[in-house]
Amino acid sequence: MPQPSMVQRSVDAIIPGKKPGLVGDKLSRGSRPARRRATRRRVHLLHYDAVREQLREGRPHLLLGNGWSIACDKIFSYSSLYEAALAEGLSDRAQAVFERLGTNNFEGVMRLLDDTHWVARTYGLVEGYDSGMREDVEVVKRALVNAIGRSHLDHTGEVSDGRKDAAFEFLSPYHSIFYTNYDLILYWVNMHKGDPPPYQDGFRPPEDDPEAPYLVFSERLGDRRGIFYLHGALHLYVGGGELRKHSWIRTGVRLTDQVREGLEERKYPLFVAEGSSDKKLEQIRRNGYLSYCYDKLGRVTNRLVIFGHSLGETDRHILDAIANNTEFREVYVGIFSDPESASSRRIRAAGNYLLQRRARINERLRSPRPLEVHFYDSRTARPWG
Repeated sequence: MPQPSMVQRSVDAIIPGKKPGLVGDKLSRGSRPARRRATRRRVHLLHYDAVREQLREGRPHLLLGNGWSIACDKIFSYSSLYEAALAEGLSDRAQAVFERLGTNNFEGVMRLLDDTHWVARTYGLVEGYDSGMREDVEVVKRALVNAIGRSHLDHTGEVSDGRKDAAFEFLSPYHSIFYTNYDLILYWVNMHKGDPPPYQDGFRPPEDDPEAPYLVFSERLGDRRGIFYLHGALHLYVGGGELRKHSWIRTGVRLTDQVREGLEERKYPLFVAEGSSDKKLEQIRRNGYLSYCYDKLGRVTNRLVIFGHSLGETDRHILDAIANNTEFREVYVGIFSDPESASSRRIRAAGNYLLQRRARINERLRSPRPLEVHFYDSRTARPWG
């Protein structure tokens, strides 16, 4: 039997029982995931070049996770942020929780503290709201914000022009970029291509103060190419009852310096750093801009490519938005490590969740909208050259 070509080397099955060689998996109305078998075939991943070939028609979209920033510089890894958070004065109690879990995952620690606080109140182990755990959630969250703000690369020149060019080449096929990172890297790459930049974000000078040193979110992008900060970003903050964006062009001051000055004045960036998906979505819905970005993910059409994202439990709301958007017919998910590793299996499980949720949606539709989920080797993408 001939071996599959590069384009055919997709996942053998995210639903066991799928025939090898097919490009993707599909569930439609009335379909049910096949019963999991005791043995699991090895997963084969697409090369990113094969993914690019599939994106030639229509307007594909991109979801970027922390893996994209880490590929630029290891300073953006959770382990680096934990060291920075320690320097910010992370409490002894919070440090003990990190050590107990054996992880540098801030979201996991906050989720554990939240859940434990709920259990303690439910069982009457504490009176009222003061268990100390909720207080430590805020301590961890504040340490995370400060750590990111103070340990960020200082300026765009720390990323060479060649690497920014390579990064933009990676981004250029995509019409919309949905960003879950808090850093300034995507902003730097976009601004590197000139003013106005290729991707818009809806921030403009305030009408009542055109010379203000900041920009305000005042314009929805419609059909234009755009960047959407799903969980906020370092250079976004709330002031004067509106969402503002720090601007280097209007001030001549580095964004990192503006962010750090804001932290000193207790003007904190717009961050969604909750410990659970439900709480993240609650925070998103409390902010008009974040709601707009999240709803945009639920409206765009064609194909979606996911790079550098773990698609963990704390981001289930993102998976829901993707599955609920029946205009998405194909989703390509990047896997960085061995496809049989624990982290890769979790990503594959997220892909299975997308299929199962879409199948349930299709049961309610007169004209089912099947979804195909493909996995590719993100190491072959080389987003920074």
